[in-house]
Amino acid sequence: MFLPFLLGLVFKEFTPAFDFLISAQIAVLCGLILTWTCHVEHDLNLMQAMVTVALSWLVAMVLSAIPLYLSGHYRSFLDSCFEMMSGLTTTGLTLVQDLDHLSYAHNLWRHLGPFIGGQGITIIALALFVKGGSGGLKMYMGEGRDEKILPNIIHTARFIWLISLVYLILGTLALGIVGLAIGLRPQNAFFHGACVFMAGFDTAGFAPQSQNILYYHSLLFEIVTIVIIIIGALNFNFHYQLWRGNRRELYKNIETRTLLVSVMLTFFLVSIGLHKLGVYQNAMILFRKGFFSLFQAIPLRVI
Repeated sequence: MFLPFLLGLVFKEFTPAFDFLISAQIAVLCGLILTWTCHVEHDLNLMQAMVTVALSWLVAMVLSAIPLYLSGHYRSFLDSCFEMMSGLTTTGLTLVQDLDHLSYAHNLWRHLGPFIGGQGITIIALALFVKGGSGGLKMYMGEGRDEKILPNIIHTARFIWLISLVYLILGTLALGIVGLAIGLRPQNAFFHGACVFMAGFDTAGFAPQSQNILYYHSLLFEIVTIVIIIIGALNFNFHYQLWRGNRRELYKNIETRTLLVSVMLTFFLVSIGLHKLGVYQNAMILFRKGFFSLFQAIPLRVI
C-alpha cells in the first residue's frame, strides 16, 4: 500500500493517499496481532500450510478492499471485496463505479492486485519474508504449485518476482512510448502503460479507463498488449530456459506449440462466426478486434 500512497502524494491526491495510510495501519495492526497470537517455532505440515494459504487469500482480499471502499467508488464493502478477489485471482470482473474518475492511487491499487495475485501471494511471502525451512515448500505446494525452477524454493520465488519486475519495467516503457506517440500526456502514458501491463501480463482484463483498450484507438498499442499477454501466458520455467539462452525451447516446448495451434484453430472458428453474424465491417477490422479479444480470453499461465 506504500506505492499507491506515494503516488497519491505525487499527484496531490491527498484524500486517496490518506485512504491508503489508514488501510496500511489496519493491515500492520492485523499482522502484529497475528504474530503475537499465532507464532510457532516448528515448521508447518502440509495440512497447516494449505489452511494458511487459503486463509491468507481471504485476509488479503479483506485488507486490500479497505482502500477501495474508502474511495467511494463502490456501493458496498462487499463490492470492493469482490473487486480485489477478482484482481488477486486475475479473473477480471469489476464492480467499480465511475472508473474514469477514479484516482491514480486507487487505480494503481486495482492493477497491483492482479500483478501480486498472478505471481501468487505465497510467492511474494516466500520471496520477501521466509528464510528457509520445509514450511516454505509446503506453502508453495499448498497454493497448487509443484514446479521448482531452481533447487531452492525461496530462490525460485525470488526468480519469479525478478522476471515479473523486469518485464514490468520493459512493458511499461513500451506501452508508455506508444502512449506518448498517440498523444497521451507523459504522466498518463506511463501510468496507463504500467496498469495495462499488470493486467495483461496476468490476463486479468482490468484497464484504467472504462472503454478498456478501445480508449487508445491504436493498433500498435493493441499489438504490444497482445505480446505482453503472450509473454504472461507462458510458464516461468519456460522463461527461465530462455533467460539461460536456450532458444530451442521456443519451438520444442509443448506448451508454446499447443498454445499456437489452439489459438489458430479457435480464431478460425471465431472468424467464421463473426463473419456470418456481420459483427465487423470488413476482414481487417474482424482480424484486428477478433484476434485481440480472443487472445485476451484464451491464455492462462501455468506456473
